[in-house]
Formats: sequence, structure tokens, C-alpha cells
Amino acid sequence: MEALAELTRKCDAVGAIFCVDNKQDAYACAMENEIDLFLVDIILNGEDAHDVSGIVIMERLRKIKRYEFTPVIFITSLVDQAMNAFHNLHCFDYIEKPFDSVKVEKLIRTALKAPLCDDREKGVFYYRKDGVLYALNVDRMIYLETCFRNVTIYTLDETIELPYASLKNLIKDLPRKYFIQCSRNVVVNRLFIAYADKVNQLVKLRNGKLVKIGGKMKKGFFEEL
Repeated sequence: MEALAELTRKCDAVGAIFCVDNKQDAYACAMENEIDLFLVDIILNGEDAHDVSGIVIMERLRKIKRYEFTPVIFITSLVDQAMNAFHNLHCFDYIEKPFDSVKVEKLIRTALKAPLCDDREKGVFYYRKDGVLYALNVDRMIYLETCFRNVTIYTLDETIELPYASLKNLIKDLPRKYFIQCSRNVVVNRLFIAYADKVNQLVKLRNGKLVKIGGKMKKGFFEEL
């Protein structure tokens, strides 16, 4: 796992890397973050000769809309199982143990460039208010903030109030190449970040707004940024 993580870090423009060693933590990590590439060992429990936990977790994640097309690379010493997963779960490729570091790094680089069939990559964010569906260009959205079960969207020329909205749910529909969460209450548009202060855990936006970076999100925020 550590070897694969180190190879991934060598790739250009790679964001945060999450390492887990069981399917429960893997599922929780995938739900709490936006994953662009999965590297999954088919056998997560080495003490069970019949373990295929890696396949089980990907079968579960493939049922979630935002992970329908996310590239998956399986790691295995059992080629038959890898090929079965290749066809059934539409995985990007598989790595056979023991693996060649040069080939694996090249494969990871290629997978990270794979296009996603995902509407969130478009430059438009859709939201519903009072039964009406609105479209908002993301290059005009500065940041989103939640407070008392309401979400406020701050744009270049207006402030949009969404009563009884959930920031957690809205994040799922935001174009992930633009937006990054810096605290439980605030998501900012990368296009409007003037600078990020790692020492004081602050982000300054181009409109002068200062946003606090949450302590638990600091490491992941700066890695992704």
C-alpha cells in the first residue's frame, strides 16, 4: 500500500492520497471525499484464503452515481480473479504482484488522465429553489457557506439563499475540478483563491473574504490544492 502511494505521489498534479486497509474504512473514505482513481487490492484480509473484499467494496461503490465511471486499478496475485473483476466491474486495468514500479507509475499516470462521464465536470451548477430549477455558471460562484440549516451561495453579482439545504448534498453536484472544501461550513471556488496561508490556516478570496481552514481538513486541503 505504501509503495503504491509513493508511486502515485510522483505523478504530476496529484491531489490528496488516502490509504486504508479494510472495506469499512474504504467505503467511509469514498463517501467523505471525491475520489478520482481507486487502487484496490482484491484481497484485503490475508488471513482468509477466499477473501475478495476488494471486489466487494467496488461492487458497492459502482452503484453510487458519482463512482459509476471512476477508474479502478485492481492489485492481485490471482490473475483469474483480476480478469473477472476487469469484465464485471469495468476496471481500468489490473496490476499483478509482484509489480514493476516503472510500469505501475505509468499506468497510474494514464488512469489519472482518463476522462470521466460526469456532468459535474461541466461549468454549470444546477440548484432548485421554490420548485424552480436554476442554472448558475461556476466561474461566477465565489464560495458556499452553510449556517442554521441554510446554504448561501456568494457569486460575483448576487447572494443566493437556499433554505433548508444541505452543504453536504450540494457538494456532490459541484464540479470537483473547481470547488474545494476548507471547513465543515465552507466550500470555495479555486478560481477565486488569492492565497492560502498554511501557518494561520486561512484562505483569502479575491473578493477580500478570509475563510478559516478546519483543523481536520488542513492536511487534505493543502494536498488537494
